[in-house]
Amino acid sequence: MRLSHHVQTRADRVAITGLLMLTLASVGCAPTNAPDRAGAPSAVAGSPSALFEANDTGFNGTVLDPPLPRPDVALRDTQGDRFDLDERPPDEVTALFFGFTNCEDICPTTMADLAAARRALPAAVQDKVVVVVVTVDPHRDSPEVLRRWLDRFDQDFVGLIGGNNRSRRAERSLLAPVSHAKPGQASHHHEHGTAKAQTGDYEVEHGGTVYVFGPADQSLIYTGGTTPQQYTKDFTRLLDAR
Repeated sequence: MRLSHHVQTRADRVAITGLLMLTLASVGCAPTNAPDRAGAPSAVAGSPSALFEANDTGFNGTVLDPPLPRPDVALRDTQGDRFDLDERPPDEVTALFFGFTNCEDICPTTMADLAAARRALPAAVQDKVVVVVVTVDPHRDSPEVLRRWLDRFDQDFVGLIGGNNRSRRAERSLLAPVSHAKPGQASHHHEHGTAKAQTGDYEVEHGGTVYVFGPADQSLIYTGGTTPQQYTKDFTRLLDAR
C-alpha cells in the first residue's frame, strides 16, 4: 500500500501528538509476569485527518497517515561510524527501537521477535530489512557491550549509541516519550515497568515501541503483541511496495 506524502499542518501535528502519546506511553521493561501477547494494536477510529489508517490496511502494525518522517539525526554505531537515520536507501525497510541491554523483558523479547522475522524472509531480501537499536543507557552500554548483546540475536542488527541530546531529539521527532534515568527503587521494579540498574543506583524508563519505515514514505508503529510471523508479513508487504 502506498501512502502519499504531504506536509503536516500544525493541527495535524497536534492531533498526532495527542494520539501517539496515548499509544506510545513509556512502558520501559514489562513485568516478567506480563500476560501473553495480546495481538496487534488497533487503529484509532474517527481520528482527525485520518491520522491512523483503519484496520483494513492489511498490516499488523498501525499505519500512520500522515506518515512520520525518519528522524533527521545521526548517531555513532558500535564501530564508531556515523549512521544517519534519515539517509537510508529508498528501497530499505528500517525497524527502529530505543532500548538497553539490561532491560529484562521487552528489549530482548522484541529483539528475538525481529530477528526471527528477518530470518523468515527470503535470503535475497533479508538485507533490505535493517533493524536499528539505539541504546538509551550509554553508561553501561559501551559499544562493545551493545555489540555483544545484539549479536546474540542477529549479527546484522545495527547498534547506535544514544542517551544523548541527539537521540532524545530523535525520540521527540517521533512524538515518543523521551527515555530517561531516575533514582532506582528495587521495590518498584515490576510495578513501574522500569529496568533496575545492574550497577549504579538508577533505573531507565523507555518506550517499547518499534517504528518501521518503508518505501513510499510509509511508517508504522508496533506497541506490543506482534508475533515474528506478523512482522515478516508486514516487512514483505512493505518490500513489495518498492
